[in-house]
Amino acid sequence: MLARVKLAASPIPPALRSPVQPGSREPWVARLVQDRIALFGKTMFWIAMVFLAMSGVFRALDLTGPSDPGRESHIAATLIAFALWQIGRMKQTLSPGALLALDCVGTISLCVFLVLMGYYLSPVQPWGFFAGTLAVFHTITARAVIVPSTPRRTALITAAGFAGLIISANLLFVGPSMESSARWLTLIGPLAWSSTGTALATLASSVIYGLRVEVAKAQQLGQYTLERKIGAGGMGEVYRARHALLRRPTAIKLLAGDVTAAQVHRFEQEVQLTASLTHPNTISIYDFGHTPDGTFYYAMELLDGLTLQEVVERDGAQPPSRVIHILLQACAALAEAHAAGLIHRDIKPAYIFLCRLGGIADVVKVLDFGLVKQLTSDATIMHSNLNTLVGTPLYLSPESITAPEQLDARSDLYALGAVAYFLLSGTPMFSARSVVEICSMHLHTEPQPLSQRAASASVPADLERIVHDCLAKRPEDRPLDAPALADRLRACEASSGWHDAQAKAWWQHHAHLGSVPADSASTSGTEGTMQVDLQARRSQG
Repeated sequence: MLARVKLAASPIPPALRSPVQPGSREPWVARLVQDRIALFGKTMFWIAMVFLAMSGVFRALDLTGPSDPGRESHIAATLIAFALWQIGRMKQTLSPGALLALDCVGTISLCVFLVLMGYYLSPVQPWGFFAGTLAVFHTITARAVIVPSTPRRTALITAAGFAGLIISANLLFVGPSMESSARWLTLIGPLAWSSTGTALATLASSVIYGLRVEVAKAQQLGQYTLERKIGAGGMGEVYRARHALLRRPTAIKLLAGDVTAAQVHRFEQEVQLTASLTHPNTISIYDFGHTPDGTFYYAMELLDGLTLQEVVERDGAQPPSRVIHILLQACAALAEAHAAGLIHRDIKPAYIFLCRLGGIADVVKVLDFGLVKQLTSDATIMHSNLNTLVGTPLYLSPESITAPEQLDARSDLYALGAVAYFLLSGTPMFSARSVVEICSMHLHTEPQPLSQRAASASVPADLERIVHDCLAKRPEDRPLDAPALADRLRACEASSGWHDAQAKAWWQHHAHLGSVPADSASTSGTEGTMQVDLQARRSQG
């Protein structure tokens, strides 16, 4: 229902085909239609079961007379509804032709047996014919509301479903010797019911189908169609999407709607800068643009895996050899960004993604360069970042707090050191009750040595020394740059201890942990991204 796709060859007449078709190149659409048919069958099954139970109660109370000749037809209709429900629940997606046939044949078969129920009840119950009529009416209405269909297709199926009423009324109430005028008077009631039911069902399909078309238009961003929301980040919402021509799964991030025009302009420039990064450990940005209402968005690769935040929350502290393996990849991504004159400013576990890619396990992707700062002399971007404290409190460098206008690449190395501390210990290096207290600890408090943390007793001394050097309060006491940090990590004794076989075994063993789409992590509190205008704070003080 979110896109129009071409229907493969099918024996169903063209008039019964819906523009929202489950084509072979759109399996998610076929799955959606199949789920709707299952919902329709489930609805009708339980309605039929309720009325079957009521029939049993009435018979037990001797309110229906000695016989109940319509019971067999009622049971047959119930079984058909149950079959629709179960077929729709099948894991294997049916072909387009099978789905259309299931919709047509299932709906009309239900109506036929409900008409037969009323037909067989009529000779012994005065309300028998009307019971069948109401049952068909409810069936047709339920289908129009639940199953995606064009108005024309609904009108044809509904007319076929009500045709049995006209035939049964003619057999029940019109005798062979009855005059033609009386014959038509007898059929006025069934014709009125059929016409009204057809009109209402067609109207329902028209309204609902029109709404689906409007939703499809609203969820179309250029060449991308949104499928479902997968999360929210610090600066907006993330949706799973697909490219109209390439059929490539994509993640679309929409910038939050409560931003100023200046912020949108800065964000556009920063996304353009980030898109120039091509390192395989940096998430790729495909495209960017504006929605019809002016909201800025950008499209990036869609990955399945876990953020480092989730890895630690679900599996605890990580082996030193694996931490080095992860840090080396993160350093490689940051080295390219720093060489291009960009710093990330918000390195944290939730923005470093661990995934399996191209048959390789433990591939690192650095996410969300939406807060990057250009180190060159671009006046527009530099001005937008002056006097602004941006980042996540648990991973802020001291200079991010005291002099955000003087940041350089070593600020990212401090944050990466804090990430390494978190991976090795299983907990953040500082614990506090407020953002102010955490900022104060970054400025004045040395982190507890990793070797004194219970979960970190096995951290090698050389790796511990590197992590604490990254966490030095003064930038000049840290490693010079990301390549220098990577060289020191490679020199560690544990640097060669993590192999592809171990990584694959970890992913297999922890398959029950599940996965989350890249860039979908939602953070809050002291772990969320923070942006404070320091100049405004000074003027208020």
